[in-house]
This record gives sequence, C-alpha cells and structure tokens, in this order.
Amino acid sequence: MKLKSLFASVFPNQPAAEIAVRTVKAFLADNPQMKVVFNVFKDVDWEIYRALLG
Repeated sequence: MKLKSLFASVFPNQPAAEIAVRTVKAFLADNPQMKVVFNVFKDVDWEIYRALLG
C-alpha cells in the first residue's frame, strides 16, 4: 500500500492521464468491439480525463 501512495505522489496526474488515454485510443482503434472505462477516484483526475476525452 505504501508503494502505491509513493507512486501516486511522484508521477503527475496530467501526464499519466495523457499516456492512458493515448494508449487506450490506440488499442480501441484495433479493437473497436471493446469498451474501456476509466475509473478515477479524485475530482482532479475526473476533470483531466473529461478534458482529454471531450
């Protein structure tokens, strides 16, 4: 549990979300039958993903 907290405090939310969205969009381009749900726990992450995904 401590490692997870350490990682969350070290890697910035915005770049992490950008990487995740870019990766998932590339995956879905080749797998259109799949559905992906981004499950976020913080309001700041919700705003970031909402902005990136439109």
